Amino acid sequence: MTKDASGVQAPVMKTGKKLARKQGTKKRAARKFAVVPEKQWEMPAGFCSDGSHATLRDVVDPDQPTMQLSDLTLEQRAELVVKRLELQSEIELAMIGAGMIDKARAITEVKNKTKVGRLLIEIEHQMIRNLIEQSQQAKPATGRRSSPKARR
Repeated sequence: MTKDASGVQAPVMKTGKKLARKQGTKKRAARKFAVVPEKQWEMPAGFCSDGSHATLRDVVDPDQPTMQLSDLTLEQRAELVVKRLELQSEIELAMIGAGMIDKARAITEVKNKTKVGRLLIEIEHQMIRNLIEQSQQAKPATGRRSSPKARR
């Protein structure tokens, strides 16, 4: 029982919507603290201003000049995805209409920019965007350690 504005006690009704909202909040809070896998920090995630590959660490470093993912040409996007695919030990995807896709086929599809290849490029770029977002949220916990003098 709770009191309303006039001071009269009224029963509290719990609805499924409120419970769902509370559960959703917990999920969002858990996602904010997602940890970026160590391997991803050294994987290519963009390009430096000189055209060389930039790691995820480079891309999220404000002192490192890198190109925005949205500014990359299809050719650059494909090159970035091929490099990331080559660094994977094993890849096996099942795609409706395309069947099973292993590492060699994925690389070929991306290089040739086929319909499947363009879809793989889009999937990988969404993954990179997610990693960038996660790394920026996790940055205080996973950032470079400060010197002992800075902690005093």
